[in-house]
Amino acid sequence: MSLSSDIEEMVNRIGPPEPKTRKRKIELYSQGVIAKFRNAEYALSQLKDLNKYSDDKTLADENDLVVRERIHFYLDSFFAFIYSTFDVISQVVNQKWQMGLDERQVSIKGLKNRLNQNHNGHDLQDCIDVLCRANYFKNMDKFRNCSTHRRQIYVRCEATLISETPGYSSTADLTTVKRLICDDPYALSPSTNQNRELIDYCEKMLEWTETKLINISKKI
Repeated sequence: MSLSSDIEEMVNRIGPPEPKTRKRKIELYSQGVIAKFRNAEYALSQLKDLNKYSDDKTLADENDLVVRERIHFYLDSFFAFIYSTFDVISQVVNQKWQMGLDERQVSIKGLKNRLNQNHNGHDLQDCIDVLCRANYFKNMDKFRNCSTHRRQIYVRCEATLISETPGYSSTADLTTVKRLICDDPYALSPSTNQNRELIDYCEKMLEWTETKLINISKKI
């Protein structure tokens, strides 16, 4: 399974019969889906690199940001980009199906509403409806909305000092770090009762998103 190859196949399938301007828009928005997904992948790769450090550690480079600040930057980026993949593929549907939605206002939720009104029972309508009811999507929507419009997403960092093994010397403190993403970012006092490890949860959400994008591309 490859998002890039499936999106390219989609463009080749739906592009040629379309008028030149609409065909070009379909191509550009399709490239945008892949770009947004790769941006999300990059943000996650940075989170993985940072996850081994404690919150207050400062890494040696020109930016004087502690790890906690970098974690929030890349986590905000991850949710912004991954959610955007669905909004951008909605632009492709809007062009191909001539939905009449204003390109400046196209969104996955707006597309869902229009499909429910005019294409109820179609495979794509069912696909988008199931997508928007999924827990991964609902949580993605919450996290993105929180980080964009409200506040930083709450992440709990647990750093544990590793006891030194008798008979061996250590030149620095050794710690294990575990980060948990909150259950509900809107809560005034966010909890982590679901024990969702940050990297594992984001990896699963990225994989789920790729699968859904490919499913959508096959039904356009």
